[in-house]
This record gives sequence, structure tokens and C-alpha cells, in this order.
Amino acid sequence: MPASLPPASPGRYIVRAASDDNELVRFLATLSAEPGVQVVDLIGPSSGPPHTAVVETDAPTAERLRQQTLDQLTIEPDQPLSLSD
Repeated sequence: MPASLPPASPGRYIVRAASDDNELVRFLATLSAEPGVQVVDLIGPSSGPPHTAVVETDAPTAERLRQQTLDQLTIEPDQPLSLSD
């Protein structure tokens, strides 16, 4: 019997609406049904819907969500910021 693979480690992903910030709001409302996804931060104006979310999940879940929301949202790994010369 093959050994089971260890669970995928979570990473952080940036989620942005492709054109309509309400798409992001609708997406965030569905995350309660996604136990492996945690909202880490919301970015946007103080008076209005967020335009960007930072979520934590594993890579397979992020890819599945990306496939489900093509043309509506952009979901990509959160890259650390660095200073350049």
C-alpha cells in the first residue's frame, strides 16, 4: 500500500476582482463553505467594498478556486515584498 502524502502546507494568496469589486464581495461570502480557506486581510477604501483580499489556504484549493472564478477574480500567490536597487 503506498504511503499517504502529507497534507499540503497553507500559503497566502492575493485575490482581486477582475473588473467588478462586487465579485470579490460575493466570493468572500462563499468562503464560509470552504473550511480550508481563511481570510487574513481585506484591502480597500474605508467606505466601500474591498478590492483585494489576502487568504490563506493550500495550493490545490487555491488552484480549484482560481479555476472556478476565471474571468471574475485573479488568485495568485502572495509574494514577499523586497527592496530593489
